[in-house]
Amino acid sequence: MIPVETLPGSEVNEPVYRVILARYPQVDLFERVASPQDWEVLYAVESLTNPRLRDEVGDIRLVPPEDRVYGDGASWIMASFTHPPVDGRGGRFNRDFGIYYCAADEAVAIAESSFHRARFLRESRIGKATQEMRVIRAQLGPVTLHDVRHLGGQAIYHPHNYAEAQQLGYALRDARSYGVHYQSVRAAGECYGVMRPRALSDAIHWRYLRYHYDREAIVDVAYLDGNGKRL
Repeated sequence: MIPVETLPGSEVNEPVYRVILARYPQVDLFERVASPQDWEVLYAVESLTNPRLRDEVGDIRLVPPEDRVYGDGASWIMASFTHPPVDGRGGRFNRDFGIYYCAADEAVAIAESSFHRARFLRESRIGKATQEMRVIRAQLGPVTLHDVRHLGGQAIYHPHNYAEAQQLGYALRDARSYGVHYQSVRAAGECYGVMRPRALSDAIHWRYLRYHYDREAIVDVAYLDGNGKRL
């Protein structure tokens, strides 16, 4: 186990990219309020007429009130934290709590997402498919993250077994870390695992992509215009 207190800090203040399925809608409830008090009232009122609201918003109780964000683009950020993994495997640094995984290089974010979508489709025994994806751009920082880029070759970077990395993730969460700065395992580049929403701001829809899956891998990534046509 890597002691959290031995990790150096990484000062981050830059745009970051994240790729999600395009079918995930923006939940405008977070955009329509400016404070935790306003959110509680609006949620209580709208839940009376919208039985699907809990599924769309997720479990807000998973995010401490002091870490929640509201306003323009907030739902793109909050969704990662209010909808934790449900597959039992989780991500590299999390298993049953949410993390906002992203990268400063859009190509790295695409490579990371392509790996995970291909694995999901392969395990679902799907032979060939296309999937519409959405790129989210947000501002990360200014914030200090825990830096593990110097630990290449250690178990936290195992390509498939996340056990050691998830142990570190739990320790970072317990230490109220803002997140982890690490090397991508899927491409030449770096990634961020953000653990507190307040480290992020100004999230917007950036572009659409279309993943072409065949022979157990994403074999092509198409960049789309606003009408869904390939650029």
